[in-house]
Amino acid sequence: MGGVLKHASALSALVAPTVNSYKRLVRGAPRSGATWAPVYITYGGSNRTQMIRIPAPGRFEIRVVDGAANPYLAFAAIIAAGLEGIANEVDPGPINLDNLYELPEEKLEARKIRVLPVTLDEAIEAMKTDEVIKSALGKEYAEMYLRIKREEWLLHNRQVSSSEREYYLATY
Repeated sequence: MGGVLKHASALSALVAPTVNSYKRLVRGAPRSGATWAPVYITYGGSNRTQMIRIPAPGRFEIRVVDGAANPYLAFAAIIAAGLEGIANEVDPGPINLDNLYELPEEKLEARKIRVLPVTLDEAIEAMKTDEVIKSALGKEYAEMYLRIKREEWLLHNRQVSSSEREYYLATY
């Protein structure tokens, strides 16, 4: 679990692989109650605000995997991160028992609780420097994957949506 938490930012590029994957990873309690997608790099008991949830002894759930993720790539990277954590005895840190959506920002910062990437671009940047995650895919494949994801991000940023047009035309 320590390795998975350590490599969480880089894993995001694989487990949340599209621009839209990050629209569900929003800080704060959901107003609609429709989503409880975790954004904090933490683990805890039966608490859905954690990236890793421990629902019962002997197992844990990684809750950030998006439906668009390629399961083969995601599992390969998760296993590599976990094995690196075991080999290096990576401490996952203290268990979190709080509902993190209810904690003020100051307390999150004081506890040094890290946040998952908020965009595909941030996840790509994290994966670019994570040798464990890249080697899980093979260096050549990882570089190709990162290049394709970068192109996807740039294409997304170059498009102007109808909601942007409506907002900016009314504002300016």
